[in-house]
Amino acid sequence: MKRLPRIYSAFEEAIAGIFFFAGVTLIFYGVISRYVFKNPLFWVDEISTYILVWGCILGWSIAQRDGRHIRVSLLYNYMPRKVQHYVSIFASMASILFCLFLTYLGYVLETKYLHTGQRSLNTQFPLWAVYFFVPIAALMLCTRYIEELYHLLKNGGKDRPVAGSVETEDGQKGVMSHHGGSPTL
Repeated sequence: MKRLPRIYSAFEEAIAGIFFFAGVTLIFYGVISRYVFKNPLFWVDEISTYILVWGCILGWSIAQRDGRHIRVSLLYNYMPRKVQHYVSIFASMASILFCLFLTYLGYVLETKYLHTGQRSLNTQFPLWAVYFFVPIAALMLCTRYIEELYHLLKNGGKDRPVAGSVETEDGQKGVMSHHGGSPTL
C-alpha cells in the first residue's frame, strides 16, 4: 500500500519535469533559431509559455507534498500546540474547498473554450487545451491536502513535512535559514 503514494509522487515529478525540460528546450531552440540562423519562430514564445505554466501548476502538488508552500507563520508559531493543530486542520479543510472550487472553475473555463472552439491569436492553439491542466492540477493539489488532513486527524500530523524543513545527508531534520546555505539543526 505504501508503494502507490511513491508511484504517484514519481508520476507528478516526472510529468512536471518533462514540461520544464520541454519548455526550456523550446526556448533554447527559439534563441538559436533567432540569433544563429536569423529565423525567429513566432510560435516558440507562446507554446513555451504554455508548457512552463503547465509544469508550474503541476508543481503545486509537489510543493504541498514536501511542505514547501509559502506560509504566514508569524502568529502560528506563537500559538499553543493544540491551537496550532486546530488551525492546521482548518487550513487544510479551507484549502480542500479552494482546490475543489478551482477545479470547478477550471473545468467550466476549459469546457467553454472546448464548445466555442476558441483559439490563441498567434498559433491558433486550441484554448481548451491550454486550460486543460488547471482542473487536473487543482485535483492533484486537493489530494495532497486531503492526505495532510488525514494525517492531522490520525496522529496530529507528526509524520508530515513542515514548511521550510529539510533532511540533511546524515538523516537529521533541520530548517533552512533565511540566508540560504546549509540547514540549521
